[in-house]
Amino acid sequence: MALLTSPLSSGKEALQKAMFPTTITEPLPTNDGYTWTIASRIAQAMREAESLYGPRDKNYFFAGFEFCKDAPQLWYPGNCMRVVMQLNINAMNDAGLAAYQLSHEVIHLLSPTGGRNANVMEEGLALYFSEYFSGKNGFPNIRCTIPSYIDARNHVLELLKKDKDAIRTLRTIEPCISKITADQICERYPDISPILAKLLTSKFERGA
Repeated sequence: MALLTSPLSSGKEALQKAMFPTTITEPLPTNDGYTWTIASRIAQAMREAESLYGPRDKNYFFAGFEFCKDAPQLWYPGNCMRVVMQLNINAMNDAGLAAYQLSHEVIHLLSPTGGRNANVMEEGLALYFSEYFSGKNGFPNIRCTIPSYIDARNHVLELLKKDKDAIRTLRTIEPCISKITADQICERYPDISPILAKLLTSKFERGA
């Protein structure tokens, strides 16, 4: 089963198509590294996501990335604890769109479930992190326009205003983001509205 996400649009102003080879890299002129590829961007995004939100579930083997004609997603070939990241084919030669999509999926890689089980907190965090990561790396104008994702992100921002480390803290109680409960949120953060806690832990519904 695939964990579907938003068809993350690049937005009208985000025509910053920095063309780069998907998998071919070259040494930097300074001889202290290599030019970016999607693989190295995934590694960068994962390192940052783990530093902010806690370690990924290493019981799942990350088998790499590929391109598809559909929305970005994770899928689980063979349903045997292997997970593949799929990016939309439009990201193949668009560095900004690739950074945006892969950083969204990296959040889902923190605690894969083998299916379509993301809650509002996980999808909201994925959108928030994708906007943060792509903006930080020179692509600030890429935006999602789907209301359900925007609402989910805003709910997550309410939680992070209370404690910027809330996701990391809650994952020490329940490592799988989609399994965190409203009671766990309220117990750890008594001043959080029970309504917000329930919204964050409800199953995400993409909608129109």
